[in-house]
Amino acid sequence: MLGHLTKHEGGATCKICGRVAQSGEQFHYITGLGEVCHRCGLDPVVCDLCGARVRRMTLTVLRGKSLCLNCYKKERESGEKRAVREVQAPDIGEALKIALENSPKGFRLIGLRLKTSSKASWQAEYEREDIYQMRCS
Repeated sequence: MLGHLTKHEGGATCKICGRVAQSGEQFHYITGLGEVCHRCGLDPVVCDLCGARVRRMTLTVLRGKSLCLNCYKKERESGEKRAVREVQAPDIGEALKIALENSPKGFRLIGLRLKTSSKASWQAEYEREDIYQMRCS
C-alpha cells in the first residue's frame, strides 16, 4: 500500500539516510523501495513520468521508476490484461457512447453490462489490444 505508516519496535533501517528506527518511531513503507524514516518520507521528489513534485511517502517504485499515485495507476493498468471502468448513463446507448469515448489507451471495449441493483451505473470491460488480436485471430 502506498505510503503505509508503520511503527516498529526497532531494527528497521531507512533506505535513504540509513538511520535505524528507535522504539515507537514512525517509518513509512514505500512499495518497491522499502522502509523510509518520517523525515526522509516528507522530502519532496519528482515523478519520473509526469514531473509532479510529491512527497516521497506518497510515491511508489515500479519497474525502477519513481511514480506518483496517478502515474502508478496508469502504469499498472497498462500492464493488466483487462480493465473495468464504471460509467454513469441513463440508457445503454449513452453508456456505450461514453464507454467508447473514454476507453483506456491500448484497450478495446469487449463488454458493457448494467451494474447489479442499479438503473444508471454500467460496467465497461476492456481488454488489451494485443491480447484481443491474438485471441480473435
